Amino acid sequence: MQLLAIIRKELLLLCRDLHGLLLLFVMPVVFILIMSLAMKGDFDRRSGVRLDVLVADLEHSIITQNMLAKVAENEQFNLIKVADLDTDVDVELAIKKDRYSFLVTVPEQAFTEQAAGVAVADVLVAPATSPAVTQLFFATLTYAAAEQNMGLSIKALQEYSPDLKGLDVFSDSKRNEGLVSTRYAFSAKEEAKAPTSVQQNVPAWLVFSMFFVVIPLANTLINERQLGTLRRIQTIPVASWKLIVGKIIPYFFINQIQVMLMLVVGVTLVPLLGGDRLTLGSSVAGLVLISTALSVAALGYAMLIAVVSRTTEQATTLGGAGNIILAAIGGIMVPAFVMPEFMQTFTVVSPMSWGLQGFLDILLRGGGVAEVCPEAGSLFLLGAVMLGLALLLLHRHSES
Repeated sequence: MQLLAIIRKELLLLCRDLHGLLLLFVMPVVFILIMSLAMKGDFDRRSGVRLDVLVADLEHSIITQNMLAKVAENEQFNLIKVADLDTDVDVELAIKKDRYSFLVTVPEQAFTEQAAGVAVADVLVAPATSPAVTQLFFATLTYAAAEQNMGLSIKALQEYSPDLKGLDVFSDSKRNEGLVSTRYAFSAKEEAKAPTSVQQNVPAWLVFSMFFVVIPLANTLINERQLGTLRRIQTIPVASWKLIVGKIIPYFFINQIQVMLMLVVGVTLVPLLGGDRLTLGSSVAGLVLISTALSVAALGYAMLIAVVSRTTEQATTLGGAGNIILAAIGGIMVPAFVMPEFMQTFTVVSPMSWGLQGFLDILLRGGGVAEVCPEAGSLFLLGAVMLGLALLLLHRHSES
């Protein structure tokens, strides 16, 4: 009965602070929408989304058509003919404004004059196109052009040597298709992919919002201590563990509501605004496990800050600054895969990184309970240690 009374008291305090309660839900939604839409273009380039390539074929020959068809076989690139655009479109200006990634211009008699040192294609690269993507496109286009050039050379040789007639040097290339096999680190129903903007930002800011409960939880405990409410409760007497458990249970359910709300935002609201749709993976049990473990760690951290802090200002400073530092280190604010290598290894010190990787294991890599067990176990252990320290400190305070 004492535990139920404490839980009821916490729920009443939460209801009186509707602005703080709304902040726990509105803040991550705003971050998710802004970051998912703002970073969509950059993440698309990294996640294998097809890049638009403008093509101006001035030769209009079978050779150039075959060359461009070979380039189009690469699923990374979506070829768009300049002739299909509106006549008033300035294609070079469109490239400079990053509306397209490349502009390929094939001059007249390109392959006829190639022997004289004239390039068979001119490529204009957009400013935001990454060097890695540029190299990939140049390699693809060069290979396609070389193949057509070799075909012309073979055809010329066949005219002088009847013995070479019927020789097809390209048929052997099909034999190379099975030389390399591909495996993925996770046994997913879909192939493993790099994260899209929404797949990165929804779990990232979800993790951040779950740790943000440190401020309202700490403020309520400190206010009770300053008003003498906590000491009056302890005279009943009430065990210290009941005070802690009674406080964290309401916030645990708030964390789970945050999880469900952020996932719904990623699935429904972000696509409506022009972003990608969040994929939820195939393991509900894995999502429950990692969200529960993350909540335990976040509440352990929040309760320890609440017990250690003497004033609400201290709690806000320690909790807020601590969250920002953990988020910056853990790949929440800046994705870990864009960090320098030495910083990527440093992300493991942040529990937010553990939670983020656990969500990505399920939402992106098709993992399940087994795949998130290492992260979940670490989060449970951290939460238990912090709650234990908070319980010990609270018990000492009650005796002093």
